[in-house]
This record gives sequence, structure tokens and C-alpha cells, in this order.
Amino acid sequence: MTIMGKLDWHYLLFLLLAHHPPARIRRTIHFTIVGKNFYLCARCTGRYSALIGVFAVYLIGYSFPLWLYLPLIAVLPLPGIADWLSQSCKIRESTNPIRVGTGVLLGIAEALLLLLLIKGLFLMLLFGAAIIGAYAFSIYLLALKTSCFKSYLEDITQGN
Repeated sequence: MTIMGKLDWHYLLFLLLAHHPPARIRRTIHFTIVGKNFYLCARCTGRYSALIGVFAVYLIGYSFPLWLYLPLIAVLPLPGIADWLSQSCKIRESTNPIRVGTGVLLGIAEALLLLLLIKGLFLMLLFGAAIIGAYAFSIYLLALKTSCFKSYLEDITQGN
């Protein structure tokens, strides 16, 4: 069994926080703390900020009306899906403010799904998960039927 070296841990931390190859570092938010550079995925920064925000608001006693959960879970991911797909298919290059914004919308939808679980509303959770699953399957089919999926995988493996 080998122990990871210091550089291995730094690279692992980079991959966990940025999860973009160095050639796509422009898709991250860069900041420095005590002389150390950190890179956070822009979309994930928005997602996790929204998740934390929704749970903070929930903990202080506010909650969305239940009738809004499924419509929001269905609609909020659409801008993020469109942004990611158009970028992955090389139709356009997104910007970090758009990535953060669409990440916030995705994070709110994810937080609502988790709140359904926490509240024990399993039937609604199942419907919400089915909506997200339908989106994932649709993206997969669309990408597979076009050259987008192959192009995306080639970019990832080549580090572009």
C-alpha cells in the first residue's frame, strides 16, 4: 500500500474543488488564501451556495409552499441544462456569472428534493426524482444522437 505524497493530495484537492482540467481553468473561480491558490467550479459554487441558503432559510422557519416544489424542481434545472449542453456541444462558451447563476437554480432544485426527503414526502420525492431522471435520460439521448457526446468525451480525455 502506497501513501499519497503531498503533490498527490494537492492534485486530488484540486480535482475535487475544480474538477476541470487545467485547460478549462477559466470555468472556475480563483482565489488565494495565505498564498495558496484555490479553484472552485463556478457552477458548483452556485449550487452549493444555494443548497446552504435554502437549508438556512428552512432552519429559521421559512418554507416554500408544497404545491411549488415539483414545478420548481421541473423548471429550475432547465437554464443549467441548456447552458451546459450548448457549451458541451460547442455551440457557445458560457461565462462564469452564467455558470454561477445556473448553478444557484440547480442548487435550489436539489435542495427542494432533499427537503422532500427530510419532510418524509416520499411520493413527491419520487416524482421529483423522476423529473430529474427524465432530464438526465433526455440529455444522454440528445448527446448520443449527435456528435456532442463523443466530442465532450474526447475533450475530457484530452484535457481541452
